[in-house]
Amino acid sequence: MGVRMTNSISAAADHEAELASIARMLAHIRDSARALDAQALEYCIDMALQAVTSELRDRREFAAAGADFAGGVRLLQ
Repeated sequence: MGVRMTNSISAAADHEAELASIARMLAHIRDSARALDAQALEYCIDMALQAVTSELRDRREFAAAGADFAGGVRLLQ
């Protein structure tokens, strides 16, 4: 069971790293669109960036809540 948990945590960390990388790329594209005064493109990229950052935030909050829950379960045992 410990191996599964480790693999699960590793996969989650990899996924989070991918999302963070996507967020950085989107921010760069948005800034380039802004420099070119391409407002429609900038808006679309900004919406995509907000979705990615929201997903990252939700995952971190979920992970923190899971850690709090696991700690509480250990205390009960």
